[in-house]
Order: sequence, then C-alpha cells, then structure tokens
Amino acid sequence: MSDFTSLVQKLNSISNNEEVNVTPSPETTTKRQNISETVNLLDKFNAISADNPYQPVAEAVEEQADDMATRYRNFMKSEVAAGSDLSTVATTVAETNIGAAKLDRMFNSTYKVMEQLVAITQEGGQLSGGVIAEGGDESYLNHAHEKIAEAFQALKDAHMYAVQQAEED
Repeated sequence: MSDFTSLVQKLNSISNNEEVNVTPSPETTTKRQNISETVNLLDKFNAISADNPYQPVAEAVEEQADDMATRYRNFMKSEVAAGSDLSTVATTVAETNIGAAKLDRMFNSTYKVMEQLVAITQEGGQLSGGVIAEGGDESYLNHAHEKIAEAFQALKDAHMYAVQQAEED
C-alpha cells in the first residue's frame, strides 16, 4: 500500500472518529533511514568541502599565467644582470617562439572545429535529433561520436608533442 493511500485511510478514520494507528509502515521506516543516511553523508561531504574548497579552473590558469609571467621577468632580470642587452634578449625570445606560437594558434583553431563536431554528434545533439526524426539508427552516430572524441584526444596529444621538448639536465 502506498503512503498516499495510507494517509487517505487515516484521514477518513479521523473524520469518522475512529482510533488511528500511527505506526509507520516498514517501507516508510526504511525510506526515513535512507534519507537520514543520505543527510549524514551530505553533511560529511560539506565538512570536507569546507576544509578543501574547490578552486575553479579559471583561477588555476590565472595562477599559472602569473607564475609564467614571474618566471619570464626573473629570466629577463638575470639576463640583464649577466650583461645582456634587454632588447636583444626580448627579440631573441620572440623569434625563437614565433613558430611555436603559430603552431599553437593552428591547433587552437582546429580544436574549435573538433569541439563543434563533438557537440553536433553527441547524444541529444543536432544530428541525433535529425536521425531520430527520420527514424534512423542512432547507434551509428553514437559510434561516430566516440571516434570523433578519440580523434580529438589524439589531436590534443599531438599538440603536446608538436614542439621539441627541452631536455632536462
């Protein structure tokens, strides 16, 4: 018997001045225990979150950018301290990085295209809706979506290793 049916019966009994049994059903008792356990878990998660607050990705990127800027300033200061001409060092750094920067821009523009492909082919995306509307088999589109996602990851890996890595001493 559902809780609603039980409630209606109790209300009818009360309106007829009959004695009402208020002992909860075993189902209700189990539900209350589950809810109580869930509340306890959420309290524990909230306590953990309070101790270790989430740091948004944007802040982490800004910290890394600040760190890179600091490292560049320190590099430039050490070059000047070593007697190097500041404009010569800046020009050398720019010339050295121009190919890598161009390559990085090309990868980033390719990422935009790949992101569009992933979004269009995902379940619930534009193509998915069209396939369903036409009565087609969506499983082939799902398979294509997986392959596009794999290609996107492979592109990210290629970007990581596109420029020769400096050897560590």
